Amino acid sequence: MGQKVRPLDVTLALRAATARSGRGLTEEQARRIAQIVLRLSKLPAVAITDSVRILAYEGRGCPHMHPGQPVQTRATRQVLRTGELAAIERKADLQCPVGGCPCAIESAVIAPLKLQGEVIGTVKLYDVLPGPMPDYVRRLAVGISELLSLQAEVHEFEHQRELLAQARLEALQAQIRPHFLFNTLNTVIATSRGDPDLARDLLAELAAFLRHTISYRGERTTVRDEAAFVQQYLRLEQARFGERLSVRLAIEPDVLEAELPVLSLQPLVENSVVHGLAPKEGRGRLTVAARRRGAHLQLAVVDDGVGLSPSGLRRLYSQDESSMGLGIANIAGRLEALYGAAAKLRLRSREGSGTAVFLQLPLRLPEAEA
Repeated sequence: MGQKVRPLDVTLALRAATARSGRGLTEEQARRIAQIVLRLSKLPAVAITDSVRILAYEGRGCPHMHPGQPVQTRATRQVLRTGELAAIERKADLQCPVGGCPCAIESAVIAPLKLQGEVIGTVKLYDVLPGPMPDYVRRLAVGISELLSLQAEVHEFEHQRELLAQARLEALQAQIRPHFLFNTLNTVIATSRGDPDLARDLLAELAAFLRHTISYRGERTTVRDEAAFVQQYLRLEQARFGERLSVRLAIEPDVLEAELPVLSLQPLVENSVVHGLAPKEGRGRLTVAARRRGAHLQLAVVDDGVGLSPSGLRRLYSQDESSMGLGIANIAGRLEALYGAAAKLRLRSREGSGTAVFLQLPLRLPEAEA
């Protein structure tokens, strides 16, 4: 039997090894974890499996225990089936299907890995001596399995959050308001009579805008790209409204490469134009701002349009697709899914005076610039 080791020693080392691992364990991640356990525990061999195959085997060799091979022993399959820890004291109790296997392993502790109550794998600590394993080895196996199971829970939670955010993004991408397309095309048709070159430019701008809307493959973009998308949209709207629409972009240079969710500004700008400024008599002003404040990225979309009554504010947060609320509720839901309590969305509006929407996110810059 190897030198006694405290389970905490291995647990602390494994936290660093699993901190950046993805959802589930790859063979490479499992191999690194098994090597850490082997080195710190001084046991003869360590193995990790998923529910059907061997992910890693480190230590005194068994010719049949290779990563990628199916789970070999009936003892391991029993733990996968029952979810109960198994303590093996004799080689025969491992029930290896290979007759006359030259493997030196004589005893083992096999602990299940679980995700939301479902067994998703095992961690196995081996000895070359028969008989019961010491209590500290059993505790070590339980500690490792609990840590890896917790990592799986965390990764699954993060994965589900990302799926939710992606679903909300796809819903937002599908909500290209038909009236915006019709109005823009009507503007192009009207312009074509007096200025064919401008009409052609507007059609090219509209095509670029639509291409931009449906081309995103990730959930996040940069302030630079989102601001460019907003400018595409506003150029089309300014062609329709002319001097009635005045626009100011106040984007601080040091946040241009900062991360933010895709389609987090453009829907807010569209809400301002369609629901705030279009109904207003005379000229209207729209400001889009982004700045750095400490560890946060602050964004604002402010208009001096017709504003909202208290009942209008309540409808704003509804999920009714006939209202402007889908965009606001969608963005708020995506922020919560991506950043949790670290992100904030605030809205101020007064009937007859305009509307302001403020977003605050954790500031995330490329490593070279952070």
